[in-house]
Amino acid sequence: MNYSIAEVNNIVQGKLLNITDAQAARLFVSGIDFDSRQIQAGDLFLPIADHDNVSVHNLFADYTIAEKDGHNFIQAAMQKGAVASLADHEIATELPLILVSDTQLALWRLAQDYLQGINPKTIAVTGSNGKTTTKDLIASLLSMKFQVHKTHASYNNEIGVPMTILKMPAATQVLVIEMGMDRPGQLTALSKLVNEDIAVITMIGEAHIAFFKTRAKIADAKMEITAGLKENGVFIYNGDEPLLRERSHAINSRKLTFGEQEGNSFQVTDIQEDARLIFKVNQRRHAVQLLGKFNADNCAAAIAVAKEFSFSDELIQKGFDHLELTADRLQQLVGSKGETIISDVYNSNPTAALKALDILKDFPANGKKILVLGDMLELGKREVDLHLLLKDPLEHDAFDRVYLVGTVMKHLADQIEAQWYPSDSLNELIIDLQSYLSENDVVLLKASHGIHLEKVERALI
Repeated sequence: MNYSIAEVNNIVQGKLLNITDAQAARLFVSGIDFDSRQIQAGDLFLPIADHDNVSVHNLFADYTIAEKDGHNFIQAAMQKGAVASLADHEIATELPLILVSDTQLALWRLAQDYLQGINPKTIAVTGSNGKTTTKDLIASLLSMKFQVHKTHASYNNEIGVPMTILKMPAATQVLVIEMGMDRPGQLTALSKLVNEDIAVITMIGEAHIAFFKTRAKIADAKMEITAGLKENGVFIYNGDEPLLRERSHAINSRKLTFGEQEGNSFQVTDIQEDARLIFKVNQRRHAVQLLGKFNADNCAAAIAVAKEFSFSDELIQKGFDHLELTADRLQQLVGSKGETIISDVYNSNPTAALKALDILKDFPANGKKILVLGDMLELGKREVDLHLLLKDPLEHDAFDRVYLVGTVMKHLADQIEAQWYPSDSLNELIIDLQSYLSENDVVLLKASHGIHLEKVERALI
């Protein structure tokens, strides 16, 4: 981004403090960040305020934006080289301030202006599972022909999406945005901000069922991604999911489907796992370095997008060959003892966990197969029953040892042969794993991010 402070002030409808109008017109902002530790020289600092009953466009009356008030870090941002800061109240500082009523709303206004100025083709991706992988797949394919910018890490919420937009290089031709949600209304707002050319829904699962109660209501919330879809846009969704097929009738935009059932626009067949995932889409063979047969559907979604940009099958395969995945999503790593680590520690729900178990069962190994499962969060009143869905698959003899972590996993540990650890006993788990693992073993780490199995991953490496 390349705005003068005066231009930023005009866009966010603010008031300048600690700087004259003439100075503000000459001093330019080169970037933006809400983390004072990440501020670079020339950046604009965005303090996110922890005020109850404040959120983007007043969408959620009870949504707390952040754990801390970022205004407390304005001085730290200045020391790191920030040229100015947004603020929702006056602060004792020498740093130029842009005073606004709501810093997050200011972020959205700035992102909207910047997006309109760059004007890339926009692709929005959501789904209960697979949205990050699908986002990575789409970006990899389209980067064979275009300058592509995609969502980094987990920047998929009300702060992450506008931040992704503002970190987009000026030469970007295609923007691939991942959108997450845990409440009604979130995807409506995010979709209207991005105003996407293509909207993609990977699948409907149990993620966030604590908030939505039923899969049908989750499907309703996921369909909000079409709220900002352009009139001439395309809606691409999993045609094997009846909940999406039913709701698609209300969408006037052009629609394409993917999945394994006959009748899909992009039908997946002949799925095999060898050194790579091999499959056919509409009888065209493709291969990609991914774990899990279910990822063939995510590849089909990416192919559907690529075909909208007139990609040949050969160019699509080239994109698959250059795939770079976001960390902590079914990432294959090598441990310090030479063991294979399959790390999927960012999020978990019953559907994703069952798919991960299948991956470990089928994974070729000359040594032992070890499973580490942590609590699946945000499952509400049914959390115990949903964890117990794993009981029968875990009694499969494919696993040499099972380690369970967390309060809810204790219910499962009581019914199967497994070692259990409280979530605050990761060091003990690490010691036990290190003493048990050896070369040629395979260990799968799977849990919701709140269990922090990434600490186990780092220790094993």
